[in-house]
Parts: sequence; C-alpha cells; structure tokens
Amino acid sequence: MRIVVLGDLHFYQLAIWPWQLFSKRLLGQANLWLNRRRHFKPTLWPAVRNRVLARAPDALLCSGDFTTTALPREFRTARTAWADLVETLGPSLGSFVVPGNHDRYTYASARKRLFEGAFEPWTSQEKWPARWMLGDQTQLIGLDPTRPNRFNASGKLGDAQLSKLRVCLDEVPAGHRILILCHYPIGTPEELPDEAPGHGLQDSEALIDTLAESERAITYLHGHIHWPWKWTPPNAPNVTALNAGAPMLTGSQYPQGQGFLEIEIPDDDGEIRYSRQVLDGEGEAGWKSTPP
Repeated sequence: MRIVVLGDLHFYQLAIWPWQLFSKRLLGQANLWLNRRRHFKPTLWPAVRNRVLARAPDALLCSGDFTTTALPREFRTARTAWADLVETLGPSLGSFVVPGNHDRYTYASARKRLFEGAFEPWTSQEKWPARWMLGDQTQLIGLDPTRPNRFNASGKLGDAQLSKLRVCLDEVPAGHRILILCHYPIGTPEELPDEAPGHGLQDSEALIDTLAESERAITYLHGHIHWPWKWTPPNAPNVTALNAGAPMLTGSQYPQGQGFLEIEIPDDDGEIRYSRQVLDGEGEAGWKSTPP
C-alpha cells in the first residue's frame, strides 16, 4: 500500500475586508504581506498535484494548515484543490485530514467550524481521536490539539483525548500497523533547535509517554514546523516521527518546494519504507525520490 502525506499547504488570500482584521488575523496578514507570501508559492500546486497523481497512492493524507488565516475564501480554495485531487485519484482512494492551528486561526473560524464544513467528507465531525482503516491491516488514528489563541500558536490534546488515545491503541488488533496523524510534532531532532514554548504542543511529553506505553511500532505523521525530517524520540523508541514538510514553501535547499512524504507499507510483515518526493528541476522529469 502506498500512502502520500501532504503537510502545510497554506493557501492564502491577500485582499480582505478591513473588518476581517479585528482579530489575531491582523498579525497573520501582516506576516503574510511582509514574509510568508515571498516563500509560499501557490503556483507550485499544479506540479505537486501532478506528482501525487503520478505516484497513484492508495491513501492520501494531510497533516493540516490548509489555510493561512482561516478565511472562508482560503477554505474554499483549499477545498477545491483537495476535492479535485481526491476525485481524480478515484473512488478507491482513502483520504483523511486533520486540522492545523492556522485552520482554527480565529475564535470565529473555530466557532463556525469552517474546517469541518470545508473538509466534511475527509475528517471527523465528532470528538477526537478519530479512527480510520487504510486497507485491511493499517489503522490510522487522527488527533486534534488545535485551538484558537490570541497571540501564540500552541496546541493541547488534554486528558480526555489522551485517555481515548490509550483506548484506541489498546484496541488495534495484533499484526495491524498503526499510523497517527496530528498537526503538531512531538519534539525536534537533536540537530535542530527546540520548538518555542508558544508554538508547540503543550502536553507533548504526555503524548510521548502514551505512545511509548503502547510498545507497538507507531508511525507518527505531522507538520507545523516547515522542515521535513524523520526522527525517533529517545524516550519512545517504538515511534518513528515524520515531518511532512510544506509542499509549496521554497528556500535555498528546496527552491521548488519541500515536496511531500511517501510511505510504502508491504502486504507482509516487511519493513515500512519512507521517502520524500522533491521537485528539483523542470516538469515531471525534475522530481526525485530522496530519504525523508
């Protein structure tokens, strides 16, 4: 089974009404004009879309942050792009998404459930964790620690969601693979700086402990920090954490965006294979497969 995981897409809208700035969105729009729009290139979406289609995945996931400031028009753009990709891949595709903090950027967007409305066919409409089957022997567990904040970008699962996660993990049948999809990372690799307190998951240590208690092999998929990596937390050796990156974010190392994550799960008990699809040239021939 082949799984494609897209990270922070961050579709954005530059022109907005003045009354839409009476919230944290004022800060987000200022950052968008001064910084983010220079590096996030929505014009890369067609190339990303075509590469995903070429890989012909059995399942398509997204770790959240479809939008930048949770504007209705941003959600409409993201919904159109996602629906087109899903429908083109065909009815046998499994597609599931979780929200990112930018998808609940304001209290109004969270209260109006804009994310749930836009992505109703592919996400949970009930309480989290959510559980989905990928194929016959792979269980995907979705988490949602996102919430609106006045000034920072932190998230929190809370005791209730962590308790339900323990139940979900205990109920996965022996021999089944376990994937977890959540927007926030559970830490950063040793060679990278620690995440700022106001930017990360407040109860990440409790989440790591919960995953470690399971002792089952777990693949933890996330985004939030716009830099791809593959990492095993020292205090949870059973967990492989993968940052999906940001497909449309350009930089010196990724001049055509950070690409997307691909996972190959064998039908037998063989080892899961991870790779990153990165655009490093022009057209389809410019794509290459690299280690995550």
